[in-house]
Amino acid sequence: MDDSKILMLKLITRLVILLAYYIMGAYATTDILRLLKGSTLSVNAPDCYCPICGHKIALIHQVPIVAYFFNKKACPYCKSYIPVSEIFLESFLFGGSTVICLLFQFGWLAYLINLLLYEGTKITLLLKKGCREEDFRRNLFRSVGNNVVLFGMIAFLFLLRMIVDMYKG
Repeated sequence: MDDSKILMLKLITRLVILLAYYIMGAYATTDILRLLKGSTLSVNAPDCYCPICGHKIALIHQVPIVAYFFNKKACPYCKSYIPVSEIFLESFLFGGSTVICLLFQFGWLAYLINLLLYEGTKITLLLKKGCREEDFRRNLFRSVGNNVVLFGMIAFLFLLRMIVDMYKG
């Protein structure tokens, strides 16, 4: 394989890792905010709903960060304002993960720091806000299980990045 193809594979693996962190930022909004707000929905519930009108939010309106501004910071159905704090969590985790990956050159240390950033953010917010629901413990354990799967998939991407980087052609 020539150098241009190897370089392209390296670039693609890094972009896929950043895409995974982008998706993780969106997941964080569901995961962490449902725990904080005392949602009656399990953190495993597949759908998202407007907290004001209760309308199921279509997948196209759930695209992280972009949908927030595309929908003019409001629910696309009832037009209720969505607080900037909801987008801040997505932006903070995606932006932080991106910077960490770039600083640590997509190495395993970047993976570990991003894992600590995500879980540290969750723990800090939960300690600050406190438990909000009867099923908090069950949802917290589900959340941890989901995070093991999520970060396991991201670890696989880092492993692919390592394999691609070792390939000399």
